Amino acid sequence: MNTTMAYKYRMYPTKSQASRLENQFSMCRHLYNWNLEERINAYKEHGKTVSYNQQQNALPGLKKERPWFKSVHSQVLQDVLRRLDRAYDAFFRRVKQGTEAPGFPRIKHFGEWNSITYPQYKEIPAVDHIKVSKIGDIKIRYHRDIPNNTKIKTLTISKEAGKWFACFSFEGVISNEPKPGAFTRTLGIDMGLIDFWYDSNGYSVPAPKHLRKSEKALKKLQRKLFPAKAEQDWPRFRKLKKALNKRHYRIKCQRNDFLQKSVNELLDKADLVCFEDLKIKNMLRRPKPKQNKKTGGFLPNGASAKAGLNKSISDAGWGKFLSILKYKAHGLGKELAAVKPHYTSQKCSGCGEMVKKALSVRTHKCLHCGLVLNRDHNAAINILRLGLQSQGLA
Repeated sequence: MNTTMAYKYRMYPTKSQASRLENQFSMCRHLYNWNLEERINAYKEHGKTVSYNQQQNALPGLKKERPWFKSVHSQVLQDVLRRLDRAYDAFFRRVKQGTEAPGFPRIKHFGEWNSITYPQYKEIPAVDHIKVSKIGDIKIRYHRDIPNNTKIKTLTISKEAGKWFACFSFEGVISNEPKPGAFTRTLGIDMGLIDFWYDSNGYSVPAPKHLRKSEKALKKLQRKLFPAKAEQDWPRFRKLKKALNKRHYRIKCQRNDFLQKSVNELLDKADLVCFEDLKIKNMLRRPKPKQNKKTGGFLPNGASAKAGLNKSISDAGWGKFLSILKYKAHGLGKELAAVKPHYTSQKCSGCGEMVKKALSVRTHKCLHCGLVLNRDHNAAINILRLGLQSQGLA
């Protein structure tokens, strides 16, 4: 079975190469904005939609009119137009779904374009450099080999917090298929905000709360940033913006490092991992406003408390954790079982009776069988039982 994966490497371009890459970012951003404006005007004036093919066919004329665009690879320019086309497709999809804020494609401002993609890149990186059209050989830290039985599909060059990266996507057979019924080690996990996950054996990993721990430093930078923008002190504004980006990048790296290590630790312990099939997007929705029918105003709906909960859920990174868990388990030949999360915390893992409790109650106490457990430990045992049933192993 073919699998698509991506490896990301740190790049070290020279000052000249970095300048050329940033010029390409700028030209791609302008190309995106011009073509977005063309689509908007065509619909307003003639009620017609400009297609991707029409805009792609206009690229040779653009290069004649603006010769500096010849310094950007043609496939990179085509990918810019594909990004715009995908943005329109996503907008129309959200409109059909009835989303309250479908999000029309918007103009990209200065500093909002930080990557270019070569959609048909085929060359395998050398030991210490990669060849990039229109740029030259760029030094790279090639810390892990791309598997031999795969085919490189794309190369994306990006800049984040002042650092350069090359991301290769490749496709091929890179997994070990699990053998059904051959699971000697099974584990159920319950994910939470106090303990990141609690397993059915009673082991837990505390939630690191990287964003929460850095909030004070972030707020301090943000308080300085907005006055600098209001006073149009652009050198100071850019300096503070750079510092803020670096702080956010550090939080992202800390979170990614924690998630990768947590997944490795989990897969070292089990051949079959059972987890809750959480609908994280639904969990992050804002509460609906409550209207006061008598006065016409609005009643308190707990939006402030929900916003804090949403921030903690996003900080935990459950979605990315499950994504990493899925692709690593697939590559190691291990099995995953997603179960419905309904009543896993309320049902007693000892006797099966319902023991209703509020979210603030962290200990499960069953009056029917006398079982006393950590709330999340009880849920993890229930998740394991449901997962084994779904696999026909219980």
